Amino acid sequence: DSKSNNAAVAQILNHDYATALNTLQNVKKPDATTYYLKAIVGARTNQQQQVMDNLRQAIKLDRKMLDRAKNDLEFSAFNLTYL
Repeated sequence: DSKSNNAAVAQILNHDYATALNTLQNVKKPDATTYYLKAIVGARTNQQQQVMDNLRQAIKLDRKMLDRAKNDLEFSAFNLTYL
């Protein structure tokens, strides 16, 4: 029942994407990792807009997320050129 990034990771690993997204949307103090995880959920559910919006927000909060995303296989099917 925890609303944390770690709880969402566990839910993502269990392929429970709807619950993971709900968990991430209820994190009290979302950070770059929260938005990055939302982007992963978007990638796994083929929601391009969700991927891009959340990656932009993650990068806005932490520029290091850009390099991480460009090397992450989760996003290999998405054009990250415009981030």
